[in-house]
Amino acid sequence: MSKVVLSESAFEMLIKHLVSIEEKKRNIIDYYFPHFSKEREEFEKYFEEYIIQIDQLIRKSVKGKTACDNLPFVTIGSEIKVEELTEHKIYMFRLVSPFDENIGMDDVSFLSPVGKSLLLKRIDDEVTVNVPDGIFNYKIKSIKLH
Repeated sequence: MSKVVLSESAFEMLIKHLVSIEEKKRNIIDYYFPHFSKEREEFEKYFEEYIIQIDQLIRKSVKGKTACDNLPFVTIGSEIKVEELTEHKIYMFRLVSPFDENIGMDDVSFLSPVGKSLLLKRIDDEVTVNVPDGIFNYKIKSIKLH
C-alpha cells in the first residue's frame, strides 16, 4: 500500500476506531459465536485481517491540510456509495458495528451479508450479495469516513 493522504479528522477517527475495535473484539466474537466452532474460527480470522488492514492504513497515512475524508477501502464507520448494476440505481450505506447506539435507516452491520461483502473492498470493486430478497450486484463508487 502506498502513502495515503488523509484529513487530520479522518486520521484521528481511524486511530480511535482501531483502539475501539480492538477493545470490543473479544465481546463481539463471544456474543455472536459463544461456542468454539469452525464459524467462530473463520470469523476471528476475518476480524483479525480487518484490524491488520486498519493498522497498516494508519501506518501508511500522512495528514494533509487539504485532504478530504475519502478512504482507500471500506471500513466500519465509512459511508459507501454503490451502484446497483442491474437497475443502475445509486445507494448510500454506512457500515456500522451491530453494537452502535445510533443505527439509522441506511446503516448496515458489518456482520450482515451486505456488510461482509463490502468490508475492505475498494472503489470500482464489484460485489455480489446474497440476501433473502435475492442476489444484488453492486459497484463501489466512493468511500468516505463518516
